[in-house]
Amino acid sequence: MPNASRAEGEFTKLTVLLVEDEPFSIRLATSVLRQIGVTDIVTARDGAEAIEVLKVGARPVHLIISDWNMPNMNGLELLKIVRATWPDIPFLMLTGSRSPDLVLAARDHQVNGYIVKPFSAEQLGKKIASILHKPKG
Repeated sequence: MPNASRAEGEFTKLTVLLVEDEPFSIRLATSVLRQIGVTDIVTARDGAEAIEVLKVGARPVHLIISDWNMPNMNGLELLKIVRATWPDIPFLMLTGSRSPDLVLAARDHQVNGYIVKPFSAEQLGKKIASILHKPKG
């Protein structure tokens, strides 16, 4: 599949900020990201830690992948701050719930994508590719 390898090649150039509070979920998501070619992964344990990573700006973040439910600052609160401060960073929300209310709340704050856990490498790769290639505006 030429498109898959092209996407994987693009993913090697990404810095992904993975925001997740559960150690097992961090390991799993990191493994899946590596399977699709992402090698530069920065992790944060909650939204507040993610904001600090973004503020420090040691390297540019090309994509934020955030869990919804976390202590201190949840994914929706993080999304609101990211949209106000770093509006051009694509944001993918992860959740264990298929609730339409959650999807609508995230869309109201310009989330770029939404994926329900558990997910496969193929599902995540397709979702990231669609986010990165979606026309802006």
